[in-house]
Amino acid sequence: MRTAIRTLCILALFAAPAATAATSAENSGSIVENLKSTDAAKATQAAEEIKKNGTAGPEAVDALAGAIRHPNEMVRLTVIEALSEIGPDAASAVPALTGALKDEDPMIREAAALALFSIGGPAADAVPGLITCLGDKNRPVRNSALLALVKLGREAVPSLTKALGSGDERVRSGAATALGRMGADVVPDLMKVLESGRDPAAHAAMAALAGIGGPAADPLIRLMLQGKDPAAERAAQTLEQMGAPAVPGLVNALRKK
Repeated sequence: MRTAIRTLCILALFAAPAATAATSAENSGSIVENLKSTDAAKATQAAEEIKKNGTAGPEAVDALAGAIRHPNEMVRLTVIEALSEIGPDAASAVPALTGALKDEDPMIREAAALALFSIGGPAADAVPGLITCLGDKNRPVRNSALLALVKLGREAVPSLTKALGSGDERVRSGAATALGRMGADVVPDLMKVLESGRDPAAHAAMAALAGIGGPAADPLIRLMLQGKDPAAERAAQTLEQMGAPAVPGLVNALRKK
């Protein structure tokens, strides 16, 4: 009798994970189906469940991406927030999120930019859309796009450098701020723009270099010491804008003279 009971217990232990797995698979299938539903409440609840878990398989990610086109704003917002929680594993949703950067609702545009920030490197194809968002009328949208671009780093630099010459002042300012936060790695790119002399790009590059501070000081000092060329004057103005971080390099240059 005891042997029989023990055998049943062992069988129950082995059977439990299988039952759990079956239930999990069933739940996953249900969530995917609900995400595809035209019923806003069902789709929102499914997205909320994924958002809470912070993880999802490829099929669920694809369903979330498809739901970004849902006519209900709350569904769109919730599925984007769920994709943001998933992070890099939501890379296949980048095209849909890039499209959401044009949504008429600023909260959804902001959420899409933050989701792209969360995804990181795999979101490189979204750079043009994010740069467009730097000119958005809504400040939180602009700020979120800036964060995403800074995180993308070198992937975003060529487009950001080009954006320094944009006819939109907000885009120029946002691009300069983004590049200024990237640090020493982008100094050579910005120096080329500054030396080109083409306004307003050159002035935007000056703002970015001043924002970088110390790592940009020596190249600017070398350019300034070349003479009265307009580029040298711009370098001097940038060092003045930079302030304290430029002082050690300037003192060292004076000692060498």
